[in-house]
Amino acid sequence: MNPEFYEDEVIEGFYVPAMLKKAWGAQMDVLKETDAICARHDIPYFADWGTLLAAIRHSGYIPWDDDLDISMRREDYERFLSYAEKELPEGFKVMHFKNHPGHHFFVARIVGKPRICFEQDHLTRFHGFPYIAGIDLFVMDKVNTDRSLEKLKAKKAEFVITVADNIADGKTDAKQTEELIAQCEAYTGRHIDRTLSGEDLRVAMYSLAEELFAMVPDGKSDALVQMMPFGMYDHALYIPKEYYRQTVRLPYMDTTISVPLCYDAVMRRKFGDYMVIRKNASGHDYPFYYGQHRDLLAVLDFEYPAFKTSGRDIISSKRRGKSHDKEGGDIVFMPFAPKHWKYMEKLYRQYASLGDYRVHVVPIPYYYKAWDGSLADEVFDPDAYPADIRTEDYRTFDLEGMHPSAIVIQYPFDEWNPTFSVLPDFYSKRLRTLTDELIYIPFFVTDDFTVNDEREYINMDHYVCMPGPINADTVILPSDTLKKTYIEKIMEFAKTADPEAEAVLDDKIRVCPGYVYDEDDEDTPREPSGTGKKTLIYYLSISYLAENKDRAIDKIRDNLAIFEQNADRIRVIFITQCCKETEKYLGRALSEAFMGLKRRFSDMDGCEYIEDLPPSENRRYARMCDAYYGDPSSLALQFVYEHKPVMIQR
Repeated sequence: MNPEFYEDEVIEGFYVPAMLKKAWGAQMDVLKETDAICARHDIPYFADWGTLLAAIRHSGYIPWDDDLDISMRREDYERFLSYAEKELPEGFKVMHFKNHPGHHFFVARIVGKPRICFEQDHLTRFHGFPYIAGIDLFVMDKVNTDRSLEKLKAKKAEFVITVADNIADGKTDAKQTEELIAQCEAYTGRHIDRTLSGEDLRVAMYSLAEELFAMVPDGKSDALVQMMPFGMYDHALYIPKEYYRQTVRLPYMDTTISVPLCYDAVMRRKFGDYMVIRKNASGHDYPFYYGQHRDLLAVLDFEYPAFKTSGRDIISSKRRGKSHDKEGGDIVFMPFAPKHWKYMEKLYRQYASLGDYRVHVVPIPYYYKAWDGSLADEVFDPDAYPADIRTEDYRTFDLEGMHPSAIVIQYPFDEWNPTFSVLPDFYSKRLRTLTDELIYIPFFVTDDFTVNDEREYINMDHYVCMPGPINADTVILPSDTLKKTYIEKIMEFAKTADPEAEAVLDDKIRVCPGYVYDEDDEDTPREPSGTGKKTLIYYLSISYLAENKDRAIDKIRDNLAIFEQNADRIRVIFITQCCKETEKYLGRALSEAFMGLKRRFSDMDGCEYIEDLPPSENRRYARMCDAYYGDPSSLALQFVYEHKPVMIQR
């Protein structure tokens, strides 16, 4: 990942903080090492759960997710463990219940280091992320075609696990322990060493449960299941083995990730209509490293550095007059990156249109931080601003001598961002002393949300509970909803319920949608043909072909007939995903049938065929085309965000 990746960013209307980006980067490093071992030894693995959803629907991390999930079949998992112990880089570890005390789970974790680490080599290797980060590795076991035998297997395993936990946690006496162990031996056909106790006994009995998980031979199985918990407790989330017979690779961040061949069918089994956005669904606290940070604070013998404020600070920050209460004077805009200028531009043009103000644009540089937080690489490109914007040199601009009526900033963090910083001379706490009014307008726009939107609200820690919004005399936001949420968050952060502090915030935070960048204001490209026809995206994945086989071929044939019948009204862009090696996945007969239909489409007048459209092109195609028809994809999601029709084929 390039350094820019680790900057805070709004993705799909959701604020992704720099620290979460660092967690993503650390996880991707672990995935890279895992993927390399699997490639060397021909070990299939599959993106799973939220990561499989992310690969299909987003072509990368779901913005509001914070982990990586993969799975392997039991026999591949055992092979992977045997190689990983020798081949993972120094410091890496596969954590599971057999080798990591306290890991009472039937899911393994591949981590870059199994502890919080602030050592230089670790922080340099993992992008300044000190917390434990890695991949959840789930194991899939074979399901017995005789479902009654499968349920009996699950009940036996459940009993063994429950007994193991009760004995290890000291919930049984000696007599009960012996009786329960004897029952487990009868269920498993294995002797349990009576000299074991506590965690050693738990590990031995968990191992017996895993033997039960894996007891079904391939010839008596038609499905796979993640036994804990989805093969137990009557969950019965069985998925046909056929769906996992091969892997394909889908785009994921700046690389690709291995997924099951019939990935759409797998996702429908697990999530139903998985194109529906659900931001707060997860199996753990978000973000995962908050818990680790709290544990760290509990053992430190010094106060961990962090920005703080109080209700009294908020009240004392109020000033008598503001520039918008006066006429005339100098207004200085201080953008920190050309890519973020658009978020200031409307306010700039508003002031520039008023003859009473002398408006200055003074771009400032920013710097990526080294492992220890010191400023390193400079990012500064004053020539990249629009040609009609006259910029002035920050090195010679005399802010102190001018003492402008207002300074407008968009960098909220002062020294507290973990990835990048402006120079200390341009921190909000200093700029406030050099002007009558410090105006803060964010360098991003999020969707509206409230305190009930858990993940959005948590992430406000990273940009609202920061010096910029606190030190500013005026904060400009696009909606009353966000204003209310900002006030609630700041009051909570300041640990105050003082009505006077709330009144100060209510006064300083102004709702001015006309001054805030709106993506809908951008020019939408016209349809590319110039013929006046509507342009339809027809999107087809190898997953649909592999799952539906002959029915898929018939469906494509019917679709092409409809396209031909309506050629005077619509233009079709036919996009396929992972369909370059169809014979490998479909066999010769189905592959030849598909290739024939592809040639038939190519002969259609004015239509276009594209293989494996890069995700970077999604927004352009969604903006220039009129509707989407076909399989779920990140391109389909972009059409949703563009408020254009999306029809998913089944």
